[in-house]
Amino acid sequence: MVFTIGNSMRGDDGLGPLLSEQLYEKLIKVTDKSTDGVYLLNTESAPENHTLEIRNLNPSHMIIIDAVEFEAEPGEMLLIDKEQIDTFNISTHSMPISFLINYIGETIGSKIITIGIQPKQMELINVISDEVKESVEELTDMIVELV
Repeated sequence: MVFTIGNSMRGDDGLGPLLSEQLYEKLIKVTDKSTDGVYLLNTESAPENHTLEIRNLNPSHMIIIDAVEFEAEPGEMLLIDKEQIDTFNISTHSMPISFLINYIGETIGSKIITIGIQPKQMELINVISDEVKESVEELTDMIVELV
């Protein structure tokens, strides 16, 4: 399962929905790969509202992707260890993502990878910076290769 988080009306926080769209387009239209067995879940800014859906799908693996402030160059990606997740300022959602990760791990047992992308700006604007767009494209291509 690829689990994206973000609000497309808050600048680079919209990277989650963008990645989900691009991934779907590339899997279906470019590579002719099916999304069978690969679930794309764009949770926007309320990932906690999708716990029932996650339980029902029961994924063995999850890749969680979100905008994360980790004081790096805009667009830089970071693989975030489960134990470190609380040390980062993650996106604009209300519930800490660590709660969701712990819940999924305890109730479903999915193996979870969390990838953060450093935003450039997260103001109320529906434009994603070029740096973040490039990272989204790169990450999309990596995921397409994996599946």
